[in-house]
Amino acid sequence: MRFLPRIFMILAAVLALSAAAIYAWLRSLEPDYTGELRLPGLKVPVEVLFDVHAVPHIRAENEEDLFLAFGYLHARDRLFQMEIIRRLGSGRLAEVFGEKALASDQLFRTLSFRQHAERSVDSMMSHPERPHVKAALAYLKGVNHYIATGATPVEFTLAGIPKTPFEPEDVEVIVSYIGYTFTGAFRTEPIATAVAEKWGMDHVRDAFANWPDSVWTLPVQRPDDASRLQAAKTLTEMTERISGIEAVLPYPSYKGSNGWVIAGKKTKSGKPIMANDTHIAFAQPSVWYEAHLSCPGYEVYGNFIAGTPVPALGHSPRAGWGITMFENDDMDFYREKANPADPGQVWFKDHWEPLAVRKDTIRVKGGENVLLDVQSSRHGPILNGAFDGLNGFKEPIAMWWVHDQFPSTHLQMFYELSHAGDAAAAAVAVAKLSSPGLNIMWADTLGNIAWWAAGKLPVRPGHVNPNLILDGSTGFDDPTGWLPFSQNPQILNPERGVLYTANNQPDDMGSGLVPGYYVPSNRARRIEELLYTDKSDWTEAAARDMINDITCPTYPDLIRNLVPAIARDSLSPEASKALGLLGAWNGRHGLDDVEPTIYYRFLYMTYRRMLLDELGHTAFRAFEHSMSLKRNTTALLQNDSSRWWEDKSTPRHETRREVLTAALNEAVAALQRQLGRDMDGWQWKRVHFLEHRHPLGILPLVGRWFSVGPFPVPGGQETINNLDFSLDSTGVYKVISGPALRRIVDFGDPEARFSVNPTGQSGHLTSSYYKDQARLFVEGGKRPERLDWQAIGSAGIGRMLLKP
Repeated sequence: MRFLPRIFMILAAVLALSAAAIYAWLRSLEPDYTGELRLPGLKVPVEVLFDVHAVPHIRAENEEDLFLAFGYLHARDRLFQMEIIRRLGSGRLAEVFGEKALASDQLFRTLSFRQHAERSVDSMMSHPERPHVKAALAYLKGVNHYIATGATPVEFTLAGIPKTPFEPEDVEVIVSYIGYTFTGAFRTEPIATAVAEKWGMDHVRDAFANWPDSVWTLPVQRPDDASRLQAAKTLTEMTERISGIEAVLPYPSYKGSNGWVIAGKKTKSGKPIMANDTHIAFAQPSVWYEAHLSCPGYEVYGNFIAGTPVPALGHSPRAGWGITMFENDDMDFYREKANPADPGQVWFKDHWEPLAVRKDTIRVKGGENVLLDVQSSRHGPILNGAFDGLNGFKEPIAMWWVHDQFPSTHLQMFYELSHAGDAAAAAVAVAKLSSPGLNIMWADTLGNIAWWAAGKLPVRPGHVNPNLILDGSTGFDDPTGWLPFSQNPQILNPERGVLYTANNQPDDMGSGLVPGYYVPSNRARRIEELLYTDKSDWTEAAARDMINDITCPTYPDLIRNLVPAIARDSLSPEASKALGLLGAWNGRHGLDDVEPTIYYRFLYMTYRRMLLDELGHTAFRAFEHSMSLKRNTTALLQNDSSRWWEDKSTPRHETRREVLTAALNEAVAALQRQLGRDMDGWQWKRVHFLEHRHPLGILPLVGRWFSVGPFPVPGGQETINNLDFSLDSTGVYKVISGPALRRIVDFGDPEARFSVNPTGQSGHLTSSYYKDQARLFVEGGKRPERLDWQAIGSAGIGRMLLKP
């Protein structure tokens, strides 16, 4: 026994030395920010200055050297992030993460991003002399030099990932994955069709408002009702499976965004001010990588997606642009009519057509290879085979997507946009985009402000409602062409002197409203409240207050409408007190506010009582967080005669009054169990959290060290500071998505260009810049995006010289 203390001391010393050794090894993987480095392929030396947040400011003598150096530095900071997103889009995660990633691989192999990338690269390489092609190839040369000679990130070692070169196809796969995350079709169309077929028109009109009645009455050739309902059930099951996959994907999806531009006549500087906060699922490292690129004839401070050479948003000394999601419906699902005698054929018009088949093999770490037959009809890939247990359904479901109809133009469009110096040149660039649909905002020092809803818009037959599953057998539901870009929603120098986009429905350009999965008007209304005023002295600071706004004006209006419908004499004393708080609520979502905690619990209980009996658990989970429900919540809850109030599981007819009263009682009782009986302690900060999860979070023991947070955060669903979450029975609201940056540029004041990253610039765990902005972000802070080389050098952390 007398030796035990000595043994424990020795063990403690060994553990301490091991920890010190591991820490020293991790620190050895961090990049240097000073010194010289040989970079093969450079024509002349390239200078790199790093600012106080480790953002590289790269100065070269020509564009190819510039993009070569940028590729090297981008890989040095974010190689693991780049590797994960290319594997994700290619369906190759199971090679390193094993069977737990198999469902994701089956989905993305079926969606065939790699095959589309190959077609896009073939198209791109038919013109190797084009500047954007040269820039992309130079970028990849820099990436691959780091892969060949640079330190191996710790994540590669822990997950056993081999380092392999990047190819142009990898860039396009990444673009395809990003485009896929923009679409809302999976979350709405199958459920809408199932509701229509099972419960009828009244249910559809209530829950999916603003659908044209003619869709339901125009005579068309249709298969039998049972067939349509089976197709809807099949796709609803797929929707639930996809939601499960997306919940654990190692790279975030895109959810929405805010953006607005204020003309010089309404700003203190006399030049436009642009604000943009892209709404993306949170992850670690942060989605955007920042870099300042400069050479003769070209300069941009940009935000880059991992593995891509051109900035998706940015600004130069002369101009700048921002993006939000258009939310247009660019994806349709077709129910194909299978040949009973030959499942490899489907009917089209007057004949059987063979399905194209591609045989694929998914390698699974620690398991057997999985063989996958990817089938495609003329409309697109057959989705059934992507999901275990669904391949036996006799109704094949094909996915038609605008993205698949054209080679990708992403690189060319953003390359040209980053070179544009005025609105006319920018319009030429954005017209080239096919998919995904993007709202692109523009401002320049000439005083122009503009907005284009960019992307190819299909012309669908007049009887087609793209929110429903379509008939693939007749040809009657197929698109007939494309609108010219002049018919895309757009505006240049509006009379009001302001413009904004918040993922809401654009107005009609003369060819009808563009179908889409637009969000409710909550953020748009609040933006208009703050922008559409007589204020003529806007500054970056005032715009910063607005981008951090946490008040939703539509929720109090909804509550005021619901209060008279609730039977007060049937409420518990606690529920009656909660109703009083909600009735006086102004929609603010501050950390210490109690009202949002009550509101969202009440909303969930109402949804559950209204929808669950008709939809069932699978469809309810899929529909609860869909934009269609969000957009129509107010109209649905205010409709006293809606069929949704009836409980289909009971013989009696429930009323709106009964459902709302019971939901509020249940919500308050649940909050008492969760947070205690003292209502003053039900503050929003106790239930609303933000955590930036790292892809290695799935690994036992070590995974949690890579994530950042959690932090209690203000804001909520559809506030301008949109920190979104899923409603569920837990009453804990873990933030899923929100601003991936908060960027404001005053084009009249070079020192008033600011942003903030949710965590940090570096992808290295022990780096000082891995999470140095995390607290700044949750507190609504900012830091500069500098273009002035003297200011960068005097306040930076280092200088590197890259030599041929």
